[in-house]
Amino acid sequence: MRRIASFVRAPRLPECVRQLRWSSNGWQVSSGGRVQSATGVISFGSLQAAGYRSVSIDNQKYLVHRLVAAAFLDPPLDSSCWQVNHLDGDRGNNQVANLQYVTCSENQRHSFATNMSRNRKGVSKAVLWRRCGEMSWTRCASQLEAEQLLGVPRSSVSRCCRGSLTKTRGNGVWYEFKEIPHQDPELPARTGKASDEWWSAARHPCECDAIPNLMVSNHGRVSPVFPGKGYISRGTRMNDGYYSVTRRRRTLLVHRLVAATFIGRPISPDMEVNHKDSDRGNNHVDNLEYVTRSQNRQHAVLQRAKAGRIITCNGKAVQARAKGCEGPCLDFSSMKMAALYTHVPAKQISRSCKGLASGMSDGSHWEFRFALQETLPGEEWRPVVLEGVRACRH
Repeated sequence: MRRIASFVRAPRLPECVRQLRWSSNGWQVSSGGRVQSATGVISFGSLQAAGYRSVSIDNQKYLVHRLVAAAFLDPPLDSSCWQVNHLDGDRGNNQVANLQYVTCSENQRHSFATNMSRNRKGVSKAVLWRRCGEMSWTRCASQLEAEQLLGVPRSSVSRCCRGSLTKTRGNGVWYEFKEIPHQDPELPARTGKASDEWWSAARHPCECDAIPNLMVSNHGRVSPVFPGKGYISRGTRMNDGYYSVTRRRRTLLVHRLVAATFIGRPISPDMEVNHKDSDRGNNHVDNLEYVTRSQNRQHAVLQRAKAGRIITCNGKAVQARAKGCEGPCLDFSSMKMAALYTHVPAKQISRSCKGLASGMSDGSHWEFRFALQETLPGEEWRPVVLEGVRACRH
């Protein structure tokens, strides 16, 4: 009989901790949250929809804040502390002083503590109540408050507000309840007077029939029932800045519902809905338009350039300025992005940056140069280390 040796299985650590340390083929990362590619291109990384910065190394995507942490922070002693937290809550601030290793639960608690949109008091359904036989109504901020004040079950309060019950009893006293329509406090500041708002049955760009039990307004608000009798809101804000609403286990984007309802169905199902002011939270019908995917991307590039923001993309950073203009230059992270904005071919931009006179002989009104890489105060550069980065997303 063969004897089998017994052994004690060691605790399994997260994949990001168990990986061996390896370098990244010439890439470097700085304490200021910047990265330098093997070809010398320096950037803060590409901005993702969720707010994080990322780079592509050897055809694999890495989050910049994890690269900074792996290079400058000591490895955590606790194997559960594998997530990297931004102390100020800004996912784009990847300076080493702003990063720390935390557990998953610590990261979630810190996110709720620093996210102002989550710190706002939850929107509750205000209700009016009165004793049966009385004329005047009294207001409660929520159904829960009415339950605690009067001793009436919250479910009964809700049924009265929906019209399923005419009255209900709490602590031996009969009460009547009705709901106060919720008003979005941000509506006047964003869209003007509420009297300009009108409602219609919500429709989807790719569907002929209206969506059951869902109303949408031209101001970008949604309601599960007809206005005045239900919970009215702008929807649920997602990480990428868009607002959504859920119906029958489907997540529907509010701006697409508004466009389909008040503008009509697009001429092609492949068309996208663009925000004219680039504010993904402004779903007023006047701010929406149907565009192709390429038009949508080009609009995003132009809006960022007009705002003086560096357009992130892999490539050699360049600066552009109109000939004869003494104002500041526009910054682009690649010649491709500069070509998209100025309509000058990338090859001609390259020749202009290299000082070749024949590069701009086509009568272009733009002049170009390579962007000067500025050193941040106290910035330190180290080789990128991929330990614990490949297997982790956050």
